Amino acid sequence: MNATAFLVVAGSSVSTLVLGCASSGQVSSNGPRTACCCVVPPGASTTVDAQAADALRAAWQDERRVEAYYDNVMAKHGRVRPFVNIVHAEARHATVLASLMDRHGVPIPTADLSAVPAVPGTLRECNLQAAKLERENIALYDRLLADAKEPDIRAAFENLRAASVNNHLPAFERWAESTASAAPIGRGPGRGLGAGWAGGGRRGVCLLTQ
Repeated sequence: MNATAFLVVAGSSVSTLVLGCASSGQVSSNGPRTACCCVVPPGASTTVDAQAADALRAAWQDERRVEAYYDNVMAKHGRVRPFVNIVHAEARHATVLASLMDRHGVPIPTADLSAVPAVPGTLRECNLQAAKLERENIALYDRLLADAKEPDIRAAFENLRAASVNNHLPAFERWAESTASAAPIGRGPGRGLGAGWAGGGRRGVCLLTQ
């Protein structure tokens, strides 16, 4: 996978993010959209209305809630796939949203950890619960996109939704359906990141270039 450089514009400052994700060539209602949900879409530092601020907070809290559940699964069952891979993506998703909140002057709230589901006793149940969380995440972005007006916020919501639809949800559904138990990460050079971990037999859209 080739690293692709993206420009992130905030006011008059310009910085470069280099990630292991290439542009998909997809086009949204706001123009070309990167396939990498870990990139902060370019945009100006503007003040947003209360609705946009609430949308950013809701998205950030949901990403943190999902991340906390995946962390709790690993605390109980070990560093098992696909949780060990996808939990890092969730953390980067929250970072993208936090960057947008900072850009638009929206205070970052305290995550509502009371909403994190309890960890089931079997890995199959854990994957089923994770799939449920991903569906809820997709539904949340569907609601938020209905009113999203700012191009950078809308692009981020579209990218994060796509990560759940195309990568995270299929991975959890596949592991839930499998009769084989997820194994802890090995100590070989692959570190458990074999082909197909993120869905579709390919490395996911959220893998950073080391």
